[in-house]
Amino acid sequence: MKARGVFYFGKFIIMGVAFLALFTYVVMLLWNWLVPELFSGPILTYWQTLGILVLSKILLTGIGHGHKDMRPWHSKDHPWNHGHSRSYWRKKFEEKMNGQVAGEQGQSEGSNNGCC
Repeated sequence: MKARGVFYFGKFIIMGVAFLALFTYVVMLLWNWLVPELFSGPILTYWQTLGILVLSKILLTGIGHGHKDMRPWHSKDHPWNHGHSRSYWRKKFEEKMNGQVAGEQGQSEGSNNGCC
């Protein structure tokens, strides 16, 4: 049973490495086809292309975020939320869009208080 699991896991490792190698090669071909001609940029080797892919991953998504939601504005404790949850703000937004906000209930749609 363990040998089958190791083979199954090993198959995914090999497929992942093969996909990364193929993806890097395709990016290298596209770069070397377009960038030197359009922008007078350099021609890249395979390893330079892999380095650019790794660098772009680090700069654009970061390292080690995992599955945790790292957006602090979704937190109830974030200062922008004033101690309210996301569902509170969504409800408040929907009320505003439906014209149910306190202070606007008594106004008629034709009355714009001299605006516009």
